[in-house]
Amino acid sequence: MNRKIISHVAFCLLFASNAAIALPKSKETLKNPPKKTSVVDHILKSSSASIAVEVNKDAITINDIRARLNLILLSAGDNGKQATDEMIQQVKEALVQEKLQRQIAVLIKVTVSKTELDAAVSGIAKENNMTLEQMAEFFKGKGVNIQTLRDRVESNLLWIKSVREGIGGHIAISDREVENEERRLQQNEEKEQFEVAEIVLFVNSPENRAHVQRESMNIHKQLTEGAPFSSVARNFSQSPSGAQGGLIGWIAKDQLPNDVVTLKVGHFSAPILRDNRYIIYFVKDHKMPGQAAASEAKISYLDVKITLPPEISMDDQTRIGSFLEDAPKIQGCKTLIERAKEAKLEVDEMNDVSVAMVPEGIRKFFAASGKGKATEPVRLSETELRLFMLCDQKKPVKKNLPKREEIRMMLKEKRVQEQAMTQFNKFKAQANIVYRTPR
Repeated sequence: MNRKIISHVAFCLLFASNAAIALPKSKETLKNPPKKTSVVDHILKSSSASIAVEVNKDAITINDIRARLNLILLSAGDNGKQATDEMIQQVKEALVQEKLQRQIAVLIKVTVSKTELDAAVSGIAKENNMTLEQMAEFFKGKGVNIQTLRDRVESNLLWIKSVREGIGGHIAISDREVENEERRLQQNEEKEQFEVAEIVLFVNSPENRAHVQRESMNIHKQLTEGAPFSSVARNFSQSPSGAQGGLIGWIAKDQLPNDVVTLKVGHFSAPILRDNRYIIYFVKDHKMPGQAAASEAKISYLDVKITLPPEISMDDQTRIGSFLEDAPKIQGCKTLIERAKEAKLEVDEMNDVSVAMVPEGIRKFFAASGKGKATEPVRLSETELRLFMLCDQKKPVKKNLPKREEIRMMLKEKRVQEQAMTQFNKFKAQANIVYRTPR
């Protein structure tokens, strides 16, 4: 059983919602519709094959927008929220960015093979404890074509390869740069630090500033309405950090805006203009000088998988029902393992896992239930339930500073990403982008 825990598990927990993922079926379903024709109305009245945007003569269709919107609502766990003009504009801008990134890949002759793409999509399914076929079936049940996810993943892979192969090969980091960074990291250990994530929108020209500001405020509104920060970052952030849910790591207090260092852990800022970009910051964690962060603690827990067969027998009903009835009374992980095995259930033992790597949803379950007590069963789909139990927790241990070669790789990656965004913004500024739907 794969014991790797990464952020995509949260994606699986979000799938538990029974949200209806669809655009409104008629203008009358909109609340307080504006007098003028809205973007939603335009999208609804247009044929699926109609072109919404041309990007250097490559088309983004109405159907492309609808499909991506459905995927975003699904991954964000949105509970039946209907499409708005702002959401559609954000989807449209994200698709424009991906189209430009694909065009750059073509120019520098970068491709992604079917094997690479299949492996990446299968990896997402595996990380969510599904097979590729199960994930495709889940998407189908929610009215989302899995090809939309494949297109999104392919765009990401093309951009990553374009950046690393097109730019990375020409960048070298000197020993002096490594020494300076090592010194800076050592100094930061004696400072108050924040672990932050970001959502970034670039201002390409003075004339574009007001438009980008509005877009950043629309994204901020989604966050205030409960959209997960990491999901929004993956879908809309124009920074390479978006691929990691916006995470940029530990930053010293004196290197962050005042509006950020006053935030509590788990809170995000309003959009902040810095240089040529609007940034929304999210504070994931905090630590005082010389101390370890709470997220650097380690925990051990059990993950019990309860599969419900499509045509469940009376014996299976009795077996599973008896286990679920007894679960709240079970004390301790050893007893839970024994009872789960008696009930012929699959148990995954997660030992000494960094708290930072455990999905927030699972951490909340543990906070509610406590050590040695089973959580309430969580329904992931019509055929699967999950139940967890916290077995042990260890105090945070301060991490060692990275080694010199690790620092060199970190500096190179940062330099590559900075140059990639510079080149991308130049390419976008010169692109011929024609919007055929309201903007």
